[in-house]
Amino acid sequence: MTTTYRPLAASCDCGSNRMVVTAAPVARFICHCEICQAYTGKPFSDVTVLRARDVDMSAARSVVYRKYRLPPNIERGSCHVCGKPVIEFGLAGPAKLAFLPTGNYADTSTLPPASLHMFYHRRVSDIHDDLPKHSGYFASQLAVVGLLFGGLTAKAKPSEH
Repeated sequence: MTTTYRPLAASCDCGSNRMVVTAAPVARFICHCEICQAYTGKPFSDVTVLRARDVDMSAARSVVYRKYRLPPNIERGSCHVCGKPVIEFGLAGPAKLAFLPTGNYADTSTLPPASLHMFYHRRVSDIHDDLPKHSGYFASQLAVVGLLFGGLTAKAKPSEH
């Protein structure tokens, strides 16, 4: 049985940068690190993770990228017009990933639920949900790598007929 994916529209707050997501996200998580707080201007960042090739950026014309700190080697793109987050990219080559703020989607009803909180020790306030909350650099990174690995390997499995 082949499942078709209905592409999803996304954009920055002002609409200057529009994107089309052509495949389902491989994961979704909530990050409380200080870099995400600075980047988003919010207490945390709720992001979906996709293969970069699954995001059509042809209508995104005014994105300015910045690296806040190494590692990880994440390029964070903000709109040159409104200054709000547009998209982030990490890794390179065929493994290149896109991190799209969940709030940038026009319709979030078909997105997967968030799976975990990372860098929870940097939270601005407590979050009362049932998601796993990972604190510390290594525990947070390990949790997200496991989440991404699981999502990417599930997408790589051939469809059953």
